[in-house]
Amino acid sequence: CKRCFLTTSRTIVACTNFRPSTTEPSCAQRGSLELIEWLEAEIEARGLDIQIDRAVCLGHCRIGPNFRQLGGEFVHEATKKKLIELINTVDESE
Repeated sequence: CKRCFLTTSRTIVACTNFRPSTTEPSCAQRGSLELIEWLEAEIEARGLDIQIDRAVCLGHCRIGPNFRQLGGEFVHEATKKKLIELINTVDESE
């Protein structure tokens, strides 16, 4: 199904893991929730057809916050600048 492929390839997965009672780092403690809100607003402002899926954990919290295009490479230690690059990559994907 070509439409299904387009939907999945135009998805960004974001880690929202939060570990309140441990010394282990988590993406939420490193700002992923704020970055997700900013990312959603940026995508909407640009009028792009990109979905954001929130995942409990992507397994790399030590180098988070973590995002990735579904099926693509990770963006570790995500910043707004790195996420702009990710948006552009996803927008250019077929």
